[in-house]
Amino acid sequence: MDSNTAFALGLITSALQTVFVMLSWILTTYLGRRTIYVWGSFINVCFLVALGIAGSVPFTKSSSLAMASLGLIVSVGFTLGPAPASWVIIGETSAIRLRPLTTGIGRGAYYIVNIPCIFLATYMLNPTGVNLGGKCGYVWGATGFVCFLAAWIWLPEMRGRSYREIDILFKRKVPARKWTKTVVDINDDS
Repeated sequence: MDSNTAFALGLITSALQTVFVMLSWILTTYLGRRTIYVWGSFINVCFLVALGIAGSVPFTKSSSLAMASLGLIVSVGFTLGPAPASWVIIGETSAIRLRPLTTGIGRGAYYIVNIPCIFLATYMLNPTGVNLGGKCGYVWGATGFVCFLAAWIWLPEMRGRSYREIDILFKRKVPARKWTKTVVDINDDS
């Protein structure tokens, strides 16, 4: 694709991401953190696999535009669901007295993982590297699927819960998928 089209798609992506992050504020309020994170991750995995398929067919202008469009959809979809929801989850998940420490450790771990991923992505896309092109969708789709499964198993729904209730539910070791049905008396100690 020519550089003008690529530049225009980059601008469109940035503008849509801004709008979709603001929409996520509304969705987080009504749908909940777990729902947005888990199902947003799953939908992104589906689009990443579609990107891999588009990268596997013979290269044409149509397949190139399909890969660019799917990349845009994945990027914008991520800003509607999992990306902003993760910030809310980080702020609510840890105990109040440990929140600054766990948030700092979480952000540090994010950067420790993210920096090598940036180099890996560049290497996978670069024609002088592995030159996977759109087939990178398979690689990132597989890692995204692992993250989806981990979130589905271990990420609780914290919408509508006070910090005290969240602490009590963690202390009781209530399984993540049972949080919405578990009743907590605010006067309980554990």
